[in-house]
Amino acid sequence: MYQGRQGYGGGRSHPPGRPFGNQQRNTEVLVETNQNKLLLSVDKNASSMSDYVQCKVDIQNAGYRRIEDEAANGECTREWKVFESTLESKEKFLKTRLPWRIIKKWANENGKDIAYDGASTAYFPSASSAPGDGEEYRVQVKKDCEQNDPDADSVRDSWFSLTFTRTNVISSQDVQAALRGDSPDASEAIATMFTAVLKTSAILSDHSTLEAKSSTVFSPINMQQGQLERGIQQESRDRLKFILEGVRMTTKLQNGGMVVETEPVPQYVNKERHRDDTRVPLLSVSGPQGRENATIAGIRIDNVHRPVAEFQRAKIEEIIEKKTVNVVYSSERDGREARRVVFKNKSVRKCQREDDPLGNGQMFIWNPAEYTFDCNGQATTVASYFQSQHSIQLRHPCMPLVYVDNVTKHGGGWFPVELVYQALSKSKENTEEMVTEILKYHDTYAGKRYIERVGRKLENLSLTGGQGNTFRDRLRRWSIEIDNRAVVERAKILQAPRIKFKNSDARPNNGSFNLNRVQFSRPAKLSSFAVVNFARENCNEYVNTVLRVAQSHGIEIPQTTMRTASNPSNLDYLTAHYNGRNPVDDALEACLDDVQRAKNFHLYDSSFFYRDRKVFFKTHCFSEQQSEIECLVLPPDNAGEPLGLLLDYSKESKQANYCSHQVVTRDGQTVLARLMVKIRETTNLIDPLDFRYHDGRHQVCQEDGTTWRDVTFEGYRYKCEANGPTLREDEIQSKQFLHSVENWELDFPSVLFVCLPDDGMALYHRIKVLSNYLGGCATQCAVMTKFRSQRNKDQYASNIATKLNAKLATTFEKAVSWTSVSSGGSGSGDTLPWIGERPTLVVGVGMVHGRGRSAKTVFAASVCLDSGCMRLANSCFVNRRSDTINSLELKDIFKTSIKHYVTENKRNPERILFYRDGLSDGNFAKADIEIGSIREAAEESLGNRDIPITFVIVQSSSLGFKMVPAGETRRDNRGKPINNVNSGTVLECGDNKSWYLVAHGGLKGTSKPVKYVTHLNENEQSGLTLRNLIECTNQMSFKYPSATKAVREVPVLKYAKRLANQVLNSLLVLETGCNWSGHYRKLVCPDNDLLPEAERRPYVESRDMDTGEVSRSHNLVEMHFRNHLAA
Repeated sequence: MYQGRQGYGGGRSHPPGRPFGNQQRNTEVLVETNQNKLLLSVDKNASSMSDYVQCKVDIQNAGYRRIEDEAANGECTREWKVFESTLESKEKFLKTRLPWRIIKKWANENGKDIAYDGASTAYFPSASSAPGDGEEYRVQVKKDCEQNDPDADSVRDSWFSLTFTRTNVISSQDVQAALRGDSPDASEAIATMFTAVLKTSAILSDHSTLEAKSSTVFSPINMQQGQLERGIQQESRDRLKFILEGVRMTTKLQNGGMVVETEPVPQYVNKERHRDDTRVPLLSVSGPQGRENATIAGIRIDNVHRPVAEFQRAKIEEIIEKKTVNVVYSSERDGREARRVVFKNKSVRKCQREDDPLGNGQMFIWNPAEYTFDCNGQATTVASYFQSQHSIQLRHPCMPLVYVDNVTKHGGGWFPVELVYQALSKSKENTEEMVTEILKYHDTYAGKRYIERVGRKLENLSLTGGQGNTFRDRLRRWSIEIDNRAVVERAKILQAPRIKFKNSDARPNNGSFNLNRVQFSRPAKLSSFAVVNFARENCNEYVNTVLRVAQSHGIEIPQTTMRTASNPSNLDYLTAHYNGRNPVDDALEACLDDVQRAKNFHLYDSSFFYRDRKVFFKTHCFSEQQSEIECLVLPPDNAGEPLGLLLDYSKESKQANYCSHQVVTRDGQTVLARLMVKIRETTNLIDPLDFRYHDGRHQVCQEDGTTWRDVTFEGYRYKCEANGPTLREDEIQSKQFLHSVENWELDFPSVLFVCLPDDGMALYHRIKVLSNYLGGCATQCAVMTKFRSQRNKDQYASNIATKLNAKLATTFEKAVSWTSVSSGGSGSGDTLPWIGERPTLVVGVGMVHGRGRSAKTVFAASVCLDSGCMRLANSCFVNRRSDTINSLELKDIFKTSIKHYVTENKRNPERILFYRDGLSDGNFAKADIEIGSIREAAEESLGNRDIPITFVIVQSSSLGFKMVPAGETRRDNRGKPINNVNSGTVLECGDNKSWYLVAHGGLKGTSKPVKYVTHLNENEQSGLTLRNLIECTNQMSFKYPSATKAVREVPVLKYAKRLANQVLNSLLVLETGCNWSGHYRKLVCPDNDLLPEAERRPYVESRDMDTGEVSRSHNLVEMHFRNHLAA
């Protein structure tokens, strides 16, 4: 049993080994990992090892061309020709599996051992086995399929030129030192080489890969049948997909040597053939004529004898665009023998041919009879072409045409869907059934069974390849082997912080706590709401439950608002029920209609709900100086007139905000006055902001600001400024508002409740356009079927309430649901250790990538506004697809984050803690460039370039490392096995800068850690040692405002990635352009590469529909007054 890393490092500001405060001693545990030691092969010794050779690989299209030799009586000779590729075509070529086919064919023909990285680098185990420097090889392979494919005979061969140029020699001494753990300078390069050795050895021993860039390999399909547990459905219900189990192997540098990190990977794959060896068609038709059951790509269609209905087309396009396809048909021409035509592994794309005006820009032709093209000077339909040229009578001529790319040297072509079949490829769909079965796989192989599965997969790798050429045989020829024993490590379990509510404390249990009978630490205020119901069922119970439970947690909900909700007739004024057929396209219009309905009720008091009670709607408004002021909205006396505001003058100068009206008296004098309330119990006038209607009675707020007493309303008065007279309504000739809503930003509605019919993400992301782009209107979505199925609806509503509390917080109203204190008592309830000691800017940046040719990358950042890291503000930018953030965007991110922080705290930050997601091991050097951009932003915003920075790289999504409890499997109180390590389990990597953390408590499957790498730490002098950074990161994981548990990633990063995903999934709305409240917004993406970088950046253009005024912003979610938790 191999044991590796253990222990904590010390620090300068705190004694070595001493954590924050007087924290209890952390528990040490043994964990078993999915890593195996990489060893020197037992049949090798140090003296017999050879140096390894690294080469540059150059693969070019080539071929023989016929040349007629006039001197030889017209006989033809063949000349070898190499065609140089452009950079663009080279990049496209490397994204296919063709380079791997070429390398495999060359290795088999020449009897060579090679390791290939999938791009331009190859390795050889010795100088004698390496090809000659600069030597060219001519390789002929099937261009579109594997050599052993059943259709290989119908697929043409292509020639390629393969050249190897020696670039480096990796000494055997360095390799031996790396395997021993002596960490030579070349260790990173050696780990990269052995990762290539693992994948290439698997592929050369007859395993395969579904994607060229993926490191996952799969054993042959015929070996996979029956390999999974019976409870896992290996084939999908529609019989179009099935699960293949692959294995991903990576070589890692660890303390004590090198390890192979192995991860079993279940993957849904589109089937190419059924079990009876028949092909899987895109168009499936069964049943008697006239009553056919027909589907296209699994989507049922109404009638094969007429074009597909419009409402079904978008879904069919979405599914087929994600598939790889084959085109297969039998051609008979001029009485000759039938010839089978096969185009393998092609993509369905939009036609981009200017010589095809009817099809250009289209992916499908839904009515084939309307599409014609020129064939020998005549306009011909596709059906007529196949009849005349190939003797094929289409069985379903009304079914659509599909544009299949890259079938000729000129590009793609149109084919009837009945001739197009599924190809074997990775499925890009994500249906509920697929998610369920993949989760079932991870639940089945969890804990100790996961580690056993790793061992099983490593054994299976050597079941193919033939004698002497199995996976392990090939590794031995590289002088290495994989130890059969899993690596066991010594980890520690960090103590969870104590969660503090207003009325009680909670101690998390394995990372989780609940909201039962607690009041939030600083509850928010909900002054108004609106409801959009897409669920086609009554949602009153849901709204009332949420409001009632939110109020029990302390969220302030005015009596008028509660009465509105509890009275079905009043709730109808605020609820829009959607009854259309296309909710995704109509979502924004439906929401806009509902907001207007709520405005009519709350602001214009169209139902006389407020006037009958002699009160006004209370909310908050924001001035251009970013001041938040409590206010009452005064409805106009006449329709069409603007709304007025009565402002709380205690927040700003009485001179500016005291008066609410300009009044003309009966004798013609014009004076300024404030609307006041006259009650029977006193001669003093009452400010309307201190007057309310509660439980059927009018009440006045007492001087303590918290208690209310019952009073009797007598009427309104207008108190003139400067000790002027008090006027009754009958003493006034006319009046007008001094403060119009048009000059202020009104907080309305506070939240928009959206009731969804199902878990479909398309409608959800369209709704989030409101939160992210159109003014920051907070939206709270809920699926009504989930709410109805809850056994404890109040608990469900409590989870909604904590989300509401976060979304209702403004920059000025600092609402949080809970605070935390470390187990040793370090830090107050509102601050985290170290972060709260001095003003600290905590920022997280995440990035997500779109798919396709015009894909974009979205960068989002979150900044902690308080030292408790509970309240966040965000920014978001978009650019062309990239794995790094350019300097302009990163500077904007930090300048925006600094602005948010300074606005909130009224002081500058003195240090920076930065969590950066999305950097792989090979991109760490780019972090230094980003640090320079951060310093430039700090210099421009703070005038301090030398602000100390701690730069932490976070690796989560692509991390393959797992750890489970070692020893015998423990069981819980109900006898169920405990498969996961506890929340707070941390494993240091032994390099004094990186660690794995399982912050969350995993209930099912196998918990996936997050790896944190401290790339730069200039704050160590002020106490942020590695040990304290780990503690701080773990405690921060309990501060995710939307969940009552520790989350896997630090919340400042999790929220950034969540926002980035929402923006990415709704970019189409911005790219198309959308209207909201008198503004037209559109994402503009300059496409001129000759422009300077600053002018090529995408931006949102906003046009005022009334004035025509245009503004631009690179920050897609810029909003001044609300923390961007609106999403």
